[in-house]
Amino acid sequence: MKYISFVVPCYNSEDYMKKCIDSLLVGGNDVEILIIDDGSIDNTGKIADSYEKKYPGIVRAIHQKNGGHGAGINTGLKYAKGKYFKVVDSDDWVDRRALKKALKLVKKIDSDLIVMNYVYTYADGRDDHAISFGNVFKADKEITWNDTGRFKITQYLSLHSLMYKKSVLDEARVKLPKHVFYEDNLFIYLPMPYTKTIYYLDVDFYRYFIGRADQSVQIDQLINKSSHQVLVSKEVCNKYDLSEIKDKKLRKIMQRECAFLMAIGVVFSRLSNSDEGEEQYKELWRSVKEGNPKLYRRIRYNSMATFVSFPGMIGRFFACSGYKFAYRLVNFN
Repeated sequence: MKYISFVVPCYNSEDYMKKCIDSLLVGGNDVEILIIDDGSIDNTGKIADSYEKKYPGIVRAIHQKNGGHGAGINTGLKYAKGKYFKVVDSDDWVDRRALKKALKLVKKIDSDLIVMNYVYTYADGRDDHAISFGNVFKADKEITWNDTGRFKITQYLSLHSLMYKKSVLDEARVKLPKHVFYEDNLFIYLPMPYTKTIYYLDVDFYRYFIGRADQSVQIDQLINKSSHQVLVSKEVCNKYDLSEIKDKKLRKIMQRECAFLMAIGVVFSRLSNSDEGEEQYKELWRSVKEGNPKLYRRIRYNSMATFVSFPGMIGRFFACSGYKFAYRLVNFN
């Protein structure tokens, strides 16, 4: 039996993918590693094939036309056979000891979602920075959303921290858009109403590498790809009528997630300091107002998104200053 399906979307990843894959091989026959070669034009495909040949039954190389990160995850969802599903980006890796602990856990529990810590690891020599969730989830105990505590301003559920049960993702019919950046927010959000039980394993599992010039979290990429974040924010915020979510804690968490993504969409748009960016963030708000008016009323004037959406030069200043503050607080790029 495969307890965890690790999906590694790769595009021109020859320089760093081996470190990622080697960290996952610690799982041995209890895991499967699906390397998704997303139309690479370097040696990524050959490296993937060499791992499959060397580790049959554990590693599988899947080659496809370029469709972006989301398409890689979609392919992983199609072929994954493990009980749990975990995405690991090809320039990141997992902690080997933490992986061993996670494998012992998944053999004993049947929770819909496992939450673990992730660690920002910087190429420029800055100290590692861990994001943990001990104040939100009770460690080493299965809980429901109703048992969760309050998130700090620096704490958000991310692709790096979550490991959903594959059956939950199937039930939620998760399918991500092609050629769209920041689509991982959909992966986080869409299964939430289908998630009934959560288990928090307090280990620093995922190593999130920050430092490549072409990463989507670099400032120039944030500006150039702001329309992608806006698209994802629209899809998230217009997906569910939160008044139909019976669990009050879950409803608040989902509303907070929406407010966060709206704030990010606005900030990314306004970082360009252009008229196009101003129109883009206003259109984002119009979309939510028309598509999900109840949510719009809840977050438009009563959330962090309000602060960065003030009109004119003053509002743009608040948005850009808010981004700089968040950068210093979390060191996310």
